[in-house]
Amino acid sequence: MHRLSYVLFLSILPTLLWAQSIRPKGIQITPIVGLERVQKFEPTPQMKNRFFYGARVLYPLIVANAEAEYTHAYDTSYSSSTSTTYKDEEDKLKVGLRGTAAGAFASLSIRGGAQVRKNLHTVTTSISSSTKKTTTKVNPYAGVGASLFFGSYISLSGEITGVYVPTSDSALDDIEYQPSLGLTLHF
Repeated sequence: MHRLSYVLFLSILPTLLWAQSIRPKGIQITPIVGLERVQKFEPTPQMKNRFFYGARVLYPLIVANAEAEYTHAYDTSYSSSTSTTYKDEEDKLKVGLRGTAAGAFASLSIRGGAQVRKNLHTVTTSISSSTKKTTTKVNPYAGVGASLFFGSYISLSGEITGVYVPTSDSALDDIEYQPSLGLTLHF
């Protein structure tokens, strides 16, 4: 296991143990829509923003919530010099813990765990098309978030999650960022 994984785990564990969990009466399912920043290697090494969607399931534990999150993302890049289109379709599954400290008007949360990713990469030229399917190793993730409550029925939340994805390319960062902003209606 990489040294950063240990650092993330050791920094998140005490916070999760400290945090008072918001424990729903049962399982809580939340839809997710957001924007993420990911590494791209074709047509050139770069970081790219793309839209994603999915769902998160929280299961209450004694101190924190167990979480499972599935997201799906799709993006396309084009190289005009080679007339080549690069398409990526990506599925991610995160499994971990989420701790939340809540007050009357706001809450703060911290999360951490592991992510696995499946990618379908298609390269299309004017004369051919090829598809490559890859599944990545397990990568650690950590994130923080905050919510503001506007009465009993509306809340505004923001979160940023970083996933450690090591790369040997010095032009790219080892962390992929997944910021999200949400408006929640409570029924």
